[in-house]
Amino acid sequence: VGATPMDRCEWIASHKESGSREVFATLTNNKNRTQANAANPRTKNLYGQILKWIPKNSHKDDEFTWEIFTLVGNPDNQKGLNKGSNNITSENKFNSPDGLKFDRDGRLWIQTDGSYSNKGEYAGMGNNCMLAANPKTGEIKRFLTGPIACEITGIAFDEDYTTMFVGIQHPGEGLKGSTFPYG
Repeated sequence: VGATPMDRCEWIASHKESGSREVFATLTNNKNRTQANAANPRTKNLYGQILKWIPKNSHKDDEFTWEIFTLVGNPDNQKGLNKGSNNITSENKFNSPDGLKFDRDGRLWIQTDGSYSNKGEYAGMGNNCMLAANPKTGEIKRFLTGPIACEITGIAFDEDYTTMFVGIQHPGEGLKGSTFPYG
């Protein structure tokens, strides 16, 4: 088939409502990668990336162009590719992108399910979070941070976009003193 093995694809989202053909995919991480390639540029990919592709004419096409929208990283304590791409900063750093959704205005919402240990290669990264990205400029801003040991997963809006619903999954999981689930 000619497929390219990817680093744990999680979600795919398009924003056809705005007339765009762009499609985005989260590749959450792959600590076991030994060979880098253009779409997966790091061996031992701890942090993940988000790819963007655009079909030539329509989503039925066999041809498309693609690029890395963001190479996630830790700019405060890593070097090289592990720092992340230029749109990753101390203010918006995260790891393991997971959920993706476009809103009606074309904002790309990014949700994470990564390491919240704040130790070693993840030092200073904090809890899982949800970020808003501008798909045209690449700017990414943190919108919310979840409680410790949770995954941010699932996003929905009411019909008039005055209310946003966000899933917070398994907060405190596995931690001493946690009551999730049952103790």
